[in-house]
Amino acid sequence: MKIKKNFRKQPFIVGILTTAGKNSKITGNLSLFRDISTRLAKRGGKAVLFTPDSLKENRLTSGFVFIKRKNCWVTIDFDGVPTVIYNRIPYRKDENTDQFKLFKAWCNDHNVPMFNGGFFKKWDVYNALTNDSTLKKHIPFTQLIRSKEQLEEQLNKFHSLYLKPNEGSKGNGIFVLSRHEDETFHIKGHSGMYGTSFFQNIWEKKVNPLLFDREYILQQKTDILTYEECPFDYRVLAHHVKNKWVVSGIGIRQSKLNGITTHVLKGGNILTVDEITTEKDIRKIRNLAILCGNTMEKAFRNSSKFGLIKEFSMDVGKTVEGAFYIFDVNSKPMKFDEPDIYEAGLNHLVDIFLEYE
Repeated sequence: MKIKKNFRKQPFIVGILTTAGKNSKITGNLSLFRDISTRLAKRGGKAVLFTPDSLKENRLTSGFVFIKRKNCWVTIDFDGVPTVIYNRIPYRKDENTDQFKLFKAWCNDHNVPMFNGGFFKKWDVYNALTNDSTLKKHIPFTQLIRSKEQLEEQLNKFHSLYLKPNEGSKGNGIFVLSRHEDETFHIKGHSGMYGTSFFQNIWEKKVNPLLFDREYILQQKTDILTYEECPFDYRVLAHHVKNKWVVSGIGIRQSKLNGITTHVLKGGNILTVDEITTEKDIRKIRNLAILCGNTMEKAFRNSSKFGLIKEFSMDVGKTVEGAFYIFDVNSKPMKFDEPDIYEAGLNHLVDIFLEYE
């Protein structure tokens, strides 16, 4: 199968950017890519998977298309320019390669818009959102960790802090650091807990080693609502469709007993919205998501790092006092397990692609 040079007579092409796997030519969220391909085909478009290595001698030479009747991806020769690129490279390290940077530069040179230009950093998102006076009230206190003295000062102030990798995702590398009334300190991760009577021990044995090769932020830990003694928060999926932000859906994730995050991959549970929330809360969260989208779009508009922002997911918690806090915002949402949210998000993605036709 070959796509000819006479590109204007072809269906508009959505290029989905991913990477090769250890034992495969392509990896990533292949079920999402398949569903995008199928939906686009019904609406007159075509999805082609590329990797940064598809770019050779300053042109795209090959790609992968989904063949529905065979239920598989096949390699094709490619000679042309996609209409738009949807960046779904799954790992941050692959966005730091020279080949990815060349691919991004090639898109810029050929006026090919790329959205999801890169993974967000938590500190960049924090600075963007706190520039808005309304959103600032809904962001927990956050700092980059710079020193032992700074961390100890904030721990004495808040008593409990999240430590999160600035470039983390999926709940990986997160710890909860606590100072108790009996003057003991505990740091808890997904795999265990360490306690001591001396903060110096926490710093030397646990925190400082984390900082050797990556940046961490500290974030005020808030007491969010619980259901059956386990905390829960809201997962929000948002898309930028026809010049406005819309919420594709809101799900609820609950931590396991004594868990430190609500991520399903870390043992969390999926709850239904009707079980434990109100329409008033859902409206509040929707409004926060739309304001968040508008604020980030404005803040990152001229950023070569992030480019066009057309979708994001965010984690929102409600405290026992009734306040809402935005804990995280992610540029490449994971697949939502709720079918209605997944379908709405998929339809909105295709609507976004069609805007470039």
